Amino acid sequence: MTILTEHTTASEGTNPARARRAVRTLYAGPTLAAADLSAPLLALPDDGQVETALPGAVPLSDVRETATRWAGLGIRGVKVFAYGHDRDSRASGALLAGNRMVRAIAAVKAAAPGTAVTSEVCGCSWTDHGRCLLLTGEGRIDLDATYALMAAMAVQHADAGVDVVSPTAMLDGSVRVVRAALDEAGHRDVGVNPNLAIHTGLYGPFKALMATDPRSGHRRGLQLEPGRAERDALVQARRWIAEGADSLTLQPVMTAVDVLVRLRDDQRVPVVAYSTSGEWAALKALGAAGMTEYLGMLKRAGADQILTFAAETAARHLGADRA
Repeated sequence: MTILTEHTTASEGTNPARARRAVRTLYAGPTLAAADLSAPLLALPDDGQVETALPGAVPLSDVRETATRWAGLGIRGVKVFAYGHDRDSRASGALLAGNRMVRAIAAVKAAAPGTAVTSEVCGCSWTDHGRCLLLTGEGRIDLDATYALMAAMAVQHADAGVDVVSPTAMLDGSVRVVRAALDEAGHRDVGVNPNLAIHTGLYGPFKALMATDPRSGHRRGLQLEPGRAERDALVQARRWIAEGADSLTLQPVMTAVDVLVRLRDDQRVPVVAYSTSGEWAALKALGAAGMTEYLGMLKRAGADQILTFAAETAARHLGADRA
């Protein structure tokens, strides 16, 4: 193994110029910055009944302080999820005036006006059966009612100040419906960022915390099969763009870096790589330096923004003085 110093010669098979710090810095290329990171914010009830070790899962009353702290670290984006209330078969709580999602969005924008806020548009937190969709009396998907719910949620979130809405269930036609509803309500400048969700066990901690695991069945029919994800993600991405999407989110990314690379090659729209809740334990084990290297790899692989529960830890690590 060659020990590279400022006196190493070119004949030793290395580039001696790299020994000089100024030269390494000159050619280092783009590096990960806090501005490349977005953080999931899970707005929980204030009664203290929901406990979690996931970063960013906080009582509604702590949302402002959390958003302020993240903005101070240079984190530019927040995706808001809300622990649903008043759950019923029609997801009525999702459209209540001043519900937990609306209040969380408003709190983030009030605390950190320059932070880009994205909201989850999905029925899973608001239905008593935990499904993303509304169902008929016979248990079939009620498409018209589901589309209407997603459209109304998107407009409600936009009214509260959100910058981007994220239709979560991969239901063809949903992006078109949401985009049309936003335009009709005068929110033409609110973006639409649908998910490319691959079936995985890495959503487990989030589902357990937010009580969104379906009482029966699963969401596999609304997700991409892992064995076909590299191909099917491109097909679905093109559909979403044709329906009016402005950007895309790929999740989970830890087990789908190959999909991220292919997606980046295929699409020019911004791509968000979502490091989901099940990845947090592994990243935590790596420590701040290791998780930061991992997130930097996602940037090299093509992510324009990285949504991760490790955002605060990585941002602090990036901001530390290690001269």
